[in-house]
Amino acid sequence: MKKIVTIFTILLVVLSLSSCYDRDVLDDKGLNYFMPMPENVQYNQDNATAVTLTWSIPSVIPEDFRRPISVQIQIVENNIYRDRITLVNEETSHTFTIDPAKKYRYIVKLVGTFTEENQETGRTSTVTSEGVIVNVE
Repeated sequence: MKKIVTIFTILLVVLSLSSCYDRDVLDDKGLNYFMPMPENVQYNQDNATAVTLTWSIPSVIPEDFRRPISVQIQIVENNIYRDRITLVNEETSHTFTIDPAKKYRYIVKLVGTFTEENQETGRTSTVTSEGVIVNVE
C-alpha cells in the first residue's frame, strides 16, 4: 500500500509540473515603449530653506505620447518617502521649502501618456521613465 501511495504521489507531482501553461503570458514583459529620462538634472540651494531643482526635457520624445509630458518628483526626507508631485505642463524647474537640519533626496522622472491611437485596451495609459536622483544635504 505504501508503494502505491508513493507512486501516486510521484505521478501527481510529475503531472502538476508538466501541465499546460500559456508561455506568452509568462514572456510578456508589458509594453515595448520607453520614456527617456530627464536631462541635466541639477539643484540650487537658494537659501537655507529653499532648493530649486532644474532639468530639461529630452528633445526626442516618441510620437506615441501626448504632449505636454508630465514630470513626477518623489520627495524623500531623512530616508523616509514623504510625497510625490506631478507637474503637467513640461515645467523645467520647481522650488521646494526644506528644513536645513534634514537630508533630502529627490527623484525626477518623466511620465508620458499614450495618444488615443497608441492606447491598447487593457494596458496602462502611461509610461514612466527611470528616475534621476538628486541628493541635497
